[in-house]
Amino acid sequence: MRDSFTILIYPHQRLRHLQPTVDGLSDAVMRLYGLDMSALRWTECREGSLALFEGGVCPEMAARIPSAKLDCAALLLYLREGGSWGYQLCFRGSVEDSFEAAPGAAPDPVPPEQHAARLVRRFKAGREQLLPWLTGEEAAQTELPDGFLGELAPWAREALSAGKLTPAPAVPVPDVSSPEENAPDLERGQRPPEQEPGPEACLSFLCEARVLRRSWPFPLSLLYSFFPQKRPAPEAVPFQGWTARELEKALNGFYTRKLERLELKFTLNGAGTYVRRLKKTVYHPFRLTLELIWDRGRCVCLLLDDQQPTVYRLVADRKTYMNVDIKDLKKTVFCGQTVDEYTVFSKRDLQPLRRELPLLLSRLDRRDGVLSATARMGVWSCAGLNFSREQYQQFLDAWTLP
Repeated sequence: MRDSFTILIYPHQRLRHLQPTVDGLSDAVMRLYGLDMSALRWTECREGSLALFEGGVCPEMAARIPSAKLDCAALLLYLREGGSWGYQLCFRGSVEDSFEAAPGAAPDPVPPEQHAARLVRRFKAGREQLLPWLTGEEAAQTELPDGFLGELAPWAREALSAGKLTPAPAVPVPDVSSPEENAPDLERGQRPPEQEPGPEACLSFLCEARVLRRSWPFPLSLLYSFFPQKRPAPEAVPFQGWTARELEKALNGFYTRKLERLELKFTLNGAGTYVRRLKKTVYHPFRLTLELIWDRGRCVCLLLDDQQPTVYRLVADRKTYMNVDIKDLKKTVFCGQTVDEYTVFSKRDLQPLRRELPLLLSRLDRRDGVLSATARMGVWSCAGLNFSREQYQQFLDAWTLP
């Protein structure tokens, strides 16, 4: 009999689901406990999956975390050097029951009937058959009680006795250099992965597009006093029939400063109300306005959400936004308005804008994940959560095209 080892039992779970979850804990287990999880040996039965870890007692996280991610039960059954053994029963990320039997140890304060009752909730076992292994002489055996495992999960005991455990197969790494090798097997029903939508997904919501052409640079701009009709004015752009090519052309016109301003307005459906008289759900539309503005070689990106109402600003200097106290943030003047300096892009550093803008446009109807302050911290800053409608309208008047 080995000096110490751990058995991990996951009833009603398949190995293909468990392996990535357990493998994801390898680095944390090595760093915190100095244990190499690559020594796990697995087997899969119709009743569930089983893993054996030799050379130490695997930590509780190997059962608790997979049970949380897969919404299942997990049992960690261990034998320590010196003859003590025990288990930890986890369900949905919580430890439901914990038991340990050691020679000469103090009595367990939890009644054995309570341990048995907790076990039979997760395993198809008899309470009376488990009690002898949770109390009396059987509980103080110096070897792992095969009888306890046989009563609790007979399929696991059979798999251990038959020696069916093998190292988990490595996850295949796709060979991107061989399209023929990685082509989907259509004969077996394998379908190619669905392609993520691009920025053109926003075109179904687009209701208005306006631009402001670039004006003459100084000192030619002084001539506007003599030729006021030459000064650029906001103009509406026909967007019907736009494709990804026309949208990209409009965005590139702003990136290259051919356009001083680009304003895109979208109409989306908000919360729905079921109208009994009409026998259908009526949705309340709301407006999203995307503002891209150049001013003296600098630019900002704003998203105005009429549903909340809320104003989002794309962060240009994430380090300052994340590390500097709010009372120490520097201000600057942009288009006659006082704004935080970390929201202003220079013409030399537009990479975050070029990266984040297509992502937002491709997920306008799922923008909560793109704008989330927890999932994507320091990418978008949010203001106006306490705006009244009057304050929001003042903001619209100040930043949108007339």
